[in-house]
Order: sequence, then structure tokens, then C-alpha cells
Amino acid sequence: MEPRTAPQWIREAETRYQRAHRMWVGATAAPLVALLGLAFGGALLHAAWLRDLAPWCAVALIVWRPDYRARRYGDAANAVNVAIVRYEVSADRPESTLAAADRRAQETARVQRIRTAPGWIREKRRSYLLRILRWISPVLLALALAPAAAALHWPWAQSWGMAEVYLLLLAAVLAGRSKLLEAHAILGRAIERYEYESAATEGVLDEADRRASGVLLGQ
Repeated sequence: MEPRTAPQWIREAETRYQRAHRMWVGATAAPLVALLGLAFGGALLHAAWLRDLAPWCAVALIVWRPDYRARRYGDAANAVNVAIVRYEVSADRPESTLAAADRRAQETARVQRIRTAPGWIREKRRSYLLRILRWISPVLLALALAPAAAALHWPWAQSWGMAEVYLLLLAAVLAGRSKLLEAHAILGRAIERYEYESAATEGVLDEADRRASGVLLGQ
């Protein structure tokens, strides 16, 4: 028996997930290349404006998390591909299995929001983010003023390079603030799961809140 051919709509869905995966992989690689060039004195960062831009790449990787998005879209593409293969080699699988696989892939890739998380959990996550920003805001301010200070030939800008500012930024984020970052990430993952996965319940949010509180308390 010859294998069946999957419908065009599911193949187009797989292609969309693969394209999004490649796009976010590129968005992850570009800041990393810039930072590596800054760290090792690569030829790509001899220009002054590129040296000024490089530390902001670290901020993008920390806040924007393109690597996380790339992983999600990669998992979604793989799930759809597996469903297509199983559909084509098995004559007794109905087309509804493809629709179910596409729906699960959308939940994995966070394509369509099913519901909105309650206000209390969103407010708690926002409070963690504000506490993180409070710790790194002085360094961010220096980072923002550094190009203007260098252009105006301010004395401190002559001896205070962007590499040092970048290292201070990482130190401010990591030194003593790792618990806040972990708690913020726990709530973020729970909110995404609740809003985008049909099987998730509000118990997921309660459990995440207990875990985040335990992290901050050192438990």
C-alpha cells in the first residue's frame, strides 16, 4: 500500500514553524556574535558605534530571550513533522489527528492565547521585574550615557570603556539577583502555560507562586 500524502494546510503550518525557528535562531546568534567580537577584539567591532551597541545585545538576550522562542518554534515544527509522518505511513489515522497536532504545536509555540492569567499573578511577576530593574538601572543609565559622553569628550568616558560597562551590567544582574531572576522566570513560564495550553489550570499558577516564593526565601 502506498503511503498517503498529508494535506497542504498542515505542510504549510510546518513550514511556518520552521521559518520562525530559523528567524529566532538568527536573532539569538547575531547578539552572541557581536558580544564575542567585543570580548575577543574581533574585526567586526572595530567601529565605535558597534562597540557601543554590543552591550545592549546582552540586554536583548536577557530580556527578549530569542533562544527560548527559537526552542519553542523548533519543538512545534518537530511535533507537526512527526504527526505528518505518522499520518502518511498509517492508513487508519484520520485527518483530525493532524488538526490536534497543529493545535498542540500552536500551544507549544505560543501562537494563540486561550485565556488571560489572573491579575494577582501578573502583578507579582511585574513586581519581581521592577525589583530587578531597580538593581540594574544605574548601570543601564551609564550605558545609555556612554556614547554621548564619549562624543562630548567627558573625562570619565575616556577611561571608562564599554567593555567595563558591559561587565558591570552582568555583575549587577547576577550578583545577588539570581534568585529574583529565577522567581521571575518561574512565574513567566507558568503564566505562558496557563494562557496558551488548554490543559493548564489555575493550580499551575498557585504552584508556581509557591515555588517562586520558596526560591526568594532560599528554600
